[in-house]
Amino acid sequence: MKSMYKFIAGLVFLAIPFFGFSQNYWEVSISPGALVYYGDLTVPAVTFKETNLAGQLSIKRYFGGENALRFNVLHGTISGDDKNYERISVRGNRFVGRLTEFSLMGEIDLRGRQRFTKRGGYHKTSSPYVMFGLSGIHCKPDVVYGQPDSKDKGIDYPDWHFGMPFGAGFKFDANERLVFGIELGIRLTLSDYLDGTMFSGNSFKNDAFVFGGITAAYRFQKRQFSPSKA
Repeated sequence: MKSMYKFIAGLVFLAIPFFGFSQNYWEVSISPGALVYYGDLTVPAVTFKETNLAGQLSIKRYFGGENALRFNVLHGTISGDDKNYERISVRGNRFVGRLTEFSLMGEIDLRGRQRFTKRGGYHKTSSPYVMFGLSGIHCKPDVVYGQPDSKDKGIDYPDWHFGMPFGAGFKFDANERLVFGIELGIRLTLSDYLDGTMFSGNSFKNDAFVFGGITAAYRFQKRQFSPSKA
């Protein structure tokens, strides 16, 4: 319970700097893409043999046009198999896990201030952005252990994990309302339990995963025109 309180406090702390800007607009986006797992069943590089479909829903609140707070729900599948690597194939572990991540992130749109003027004007803009935050991850892996005496067999690992997501993307305006782009995010977790393997793997290295996808967004922007001068 204390860990959950710390997680919530961390989200609030993350949000504070973004409220120093004047309110601007909301944006909602969907991102179909893919998840790739990295952990005890990869040595050491990510293998694209274990790429799985995933999707993300994001709700963003922009402040001053450049900075945003975004709440994301990411859902998909991660998997791994020792047989992908000759070095660990003798162990014979494999797993599949349904993963759901809830995250609060800060986003910095590097050219966001150019999009809307103070007088209510609009400029079609393409811009890179960076993001970072905290997340709670639910994943209960279905594991097949290749060795009957595996040290991990029979251990009831927790289903919830904390993560530190960060990444970058690029977006371009189709028009004032519609936005398209690409995004790549890395999730470093504070857990070695995503794959159900710890003691028979590398117990000193936490698991991670990567999400990459294309994005389609709708911007809720109220045009604010300055009163004309006499």
